[in-house]
Amino acid sequence: MIKVSIIIPVYNVEKYLPKCLDSLVNQTLKDIEIILVNDGSPDNSQKIIDDYAKKYPKIVKSYIKENGGQGSARNYGLEKATGEYIGYVDSDDYVELDMYEKLYNKAKKEDLDIAICENYVVYEDNDKKLTEKTIHVLEDKVKNAFFGKMAVWNKIYKKSLVDDLKFRSKLWYEDLDFSVKVLSNAKKIGYVDEPLYDYLLREGSTMNNDNVKRNLEILQAFDELKDCSDREMVELLAISHIYIAAIVRVINAKADGKKEIINTLRDYVQKEFPNYKNNKYLKFLDRNKKIIYNLITAKQYWLVKFIFLVKSILK
Repeated sequence: MIKVSIIIPVYNVEKYLPKCLDSLVNQTLKDIEIILVNDGSPDNSQKIIDDYAKKYPKIVKSYIKENGGQGSARNYGLEKATGEYIGYVDSDDYVELDMYEKLYNKAKKEDLDIAICENYVVYEDNDKKLTEKTIHVLEDKVKNAFFGKMAVWNKIYKKSLVDDLKFRSKLWYEDLDFSVKVLSNAKKIGYVDEPLYDYLLREGSTMNNDNVKRNLEILQAFDELKDCSDREMVELLAISHIYIAAIVRVINAKADGKKEIINTLRDYVQKEFPNYKNNKYLKFLDRNKKIIYNLITAKQYWLVKFIFLVKSILK
């Protein structure tokens, strides 16, 4: 029986893919499958995939499809997966060699729907690694997960939990509404409180380029969440991901028309969540987020940019 199916969308990552795959084929957990979905990549990624599939034929599975975006590739990979649990890895990242053993053992021991680990942030330009710790602010472990990463790569999911869910395709933030829906459906969530996933922060990656208007695609993700039962938790996520994170990305972008985009993001939160300033979970935001939240509320965008400029110099 396959214990964990690890799904990796691949597009234009020939520089990073070998390190990613080395970290997966050498996992201490056995009985895994590595599902590589070439999403119409124009570079030499497929040759690298072929080499690994030939060398590790029992665990590496290769699929090629027309380009449809990361969400589409993840959906395709899930259709091929046979594992008891599902994991996702971005092809420019890598993982610690015992990541899936620790997550799987935790999930099996406690019969979890989702097991979550901490992660490193790795800076490509200087190889510096910083730990992003799991946030534990609520005793309810399911609700507590909403304060953590809305990414799919630091988790494994019971396959039955995600079988009927789909990622949106060809859009940014394709994993945000997916993550909220799957967390909302989970009954038991557990944590491995150590960094096991290495997230590479690189220039030119999806969330760090200057295609500033695409930050508005986060609004489509929240449109998908209007029927979510825990409205106040979704409201908190809107504050954290639209009002803070997306606006910060726009502020720091080298582009024209930023003021209009910032206003659109602010207006959405104010219209869809008119009482957001009274959200009962707002007090649990960390100190840095609270500072940025207050500066954005005061429209002190220049000071936000200055703070992140200093942060980039000191990293």
